[in-house]
Amino acid sequence: MLSFAPLTLADRERYFAFYAETPEKCSEYSFFALWGWNESEPIELAWSSGLCWIRSHGHREGLLAPVGNWDAVDWEDAFEQCVGPGGALLDVPESLVDRFPEKLKRRLRLEELRDEWEYVHIAEALRTLKGRKYDHKRTHVRSFVDHYRWEYVPLLPQDFPELLAFQTEWCARRNCGENPLLCAEDQAIRRALETWNELPLTGAILRVDGRAVAYTIAEELAPDTIDIRFEKADSEHAGVYQALNRLFLERQGQAYQWVNREEDMGSPGLRDAKMSYHPDRFVKKFEVTFTEKLTGSGD
Repeated sequence: MLSFAPLTLADRERYFAFYAETPEKCSEYSFFALWGWNESEPIELAWSSGLCWIRSHGHREGLLAPVGNWDAVDWEDAFEQCVGPGGALLDVPESLVDRFPEKLKRRLRLEELRDEWEYVHIAEALRTLKGRKYDHKRTHVRSFVDHYRWEYVPLLPQDFPELLAFQTEWCARRNCGENPLLCAEDQAIRRALETWNELPLTGAILRVDGRAVAYTIAEELAPDTIDIRFEKADSEHAGVYQALNRLFLERQGQAYQWVNREEDMGSPGLRDAKMSYHPDRFVKKFEVTFTEKLTGSGD
């Protein structure tokens, strides 16, 4: 049986060590992904079988995939001891499913969770926007850089009040208080700024005529991977989102090979927007149920 305790900021160093050993660095499983939304999606952790197990009490309640060195685990024993027959794991990356031994797989029922797939891009493609498939993106970027008096600045603590003022205006225009998802995101943005120096976060503000019109906050998942956590803009400025995305990767993302732009949560509009950047691959995820008996041939 797993012994869970509520997630606290004091868990971060131990969690960082387990996450660093995880073969695939999913956006969903970084420490900030758990900590940032912990008020709206309470998280508990348990340490067992050489892994950190995660239990969510959010809108999708249950046991999530564990982090740690997946290649050093007896998965049959881990499922017996930590999941139990009839139990399930949510949001299990495909690369973890592939590591399960065949005998264990015969006791697993998989359900694809398309809404939870993470979009992963070659960073150089989004820095340069070369090729016909990015014609529209380049046009949007040119529209912004050629028609506005803009300034791009890396995000520093002295810029936080300006960012929060912009975020407050952005939320007011969209009635965030009436939307639980936007309300939870707003809390997570504020948590990011509160713990800025304790987490691998970076970001930028984009100004027009001296006034903030957009910002981004990103997180390093691995030395070769940056995750775009938050990206907000005043869409009245044509091309602002496309310009912000490219400028950030050009000026602060040169060291990264991959860009994770996270999941679309099943929103058709968000899915279209994410697909328009032509992801190189997905972090596919499944709900994995541990059945009572072996299934398939040889039962």
